Amino acid sequence: MESGDGVELLLDVGLDRRVTGSAEVEIDTGDGQWSRRQVMLLRHSPSPQEIDRAVATLRPHADGLLFVVARAGRALRSAAERDHRVAYAAVDDAVVYFMGEVYRSGDQPSAGPTHPGRTSWVRLAMLRLFALSAVEPVSQSEIARRLGVSHVAVGKQLPMLDELVARTPAGWQVVDRARCWDRFMVEYPGPRGLTTYWSATGDLAAQLARIEQVAHDREEAPPAVSGDLAADLYAPWRRPNRIVAYVVNQPSLEEHGFATVRSADATVALCTPRDPTILTMSRTLPSTRDGLPRRYTDPLVAAWDLRRSPGGDVDAAVDQLRTRALRERLWE
Repeated sequence: MESGDGVELLLDVGLDRRVTGSAEVEIDTGDGQWSRRQVMLLRHSPSPQEIDRAVATLRPHADGLLFVVARAGRALRSAAERDHRVAYAAVDDAVVYFMGEVYRSGDQPSAGPTHPGRTSWVRLAMLRLFALSAVEPVSQSEIARRLGVSHVAVGKQLPMLDELVARTPAGWQVVDRARCWDRFMVEYPGPRGLTTYWSATGDLAAQLARIEQVAHDREEAPPAVSGDLAADLYAPWRRPNRIVAYVVNQPSLEEHGFATVRSADATVALCTPRDPTILTMSRTLPSTRDGLPRRYTDPLVAAWDLRRSPGGDVDAAVDQLRTRALRERLWE
């Protein structure tokens, strides 16, 4: 279960929402107003003390909290009834409690464990860096520069890479690039953050061009393309069927011909990631289709997203991408 499961449940129960950050969403109150909520993903239903602490530390601009849990316990239900700053989305129960009202979905999602835990984005990013880099040693400061993190953060995580890298007089050298790739694909929990799903007419290239134009008009960085379309640049194998991209801020696409839809019906998935290294490590490269510059995630993030795409040829496409990325310098 992820934060996005709870946010998507809002649509299932009939509540409109706008994602405004990696852990923030606005919910339509039904009277033309929007309630801004901090999203808190928990592996358990919070205790009264946890709820009180969360309410006490609300950001000044937030109207309240949206707890995303598997099932809502008594303390959470009571707090939501007593204080409308507290709302919850209970994913396994397919129930949302918001502003004194209970909303239910007709479709019961399958239960699954929640493991948000604490993630070392730096260590996972280093696995990507070493899997994709040449075999020449690289200094600790250069690793930090490429990842967009501090020298100290890199130093704390390098020992965790065990036998995958070795320290030499010239810097850190990768020992087994293939194992770095495979370890990342097994350990990566996903970008987290929140995702919005959209659908529009026209081919994917035209839809992506519209999204890029929206970012340009807003004077924001272009989206970093991942999944199918990135794999089609790095190692063409199958026809892309969905746009997956990462953005700094979620755009409003309704006025540009897009409609908000469920994940299964989407032609576009836009994620505001909690993983800060995704956007930092993205690169601007020429598109294979029209030759125009476009921003792409690195091949490992692209492979992670590709593996979650629909289609019977996904595994073969991921294998093709892995093989080519380990054989050629697709990204530096």
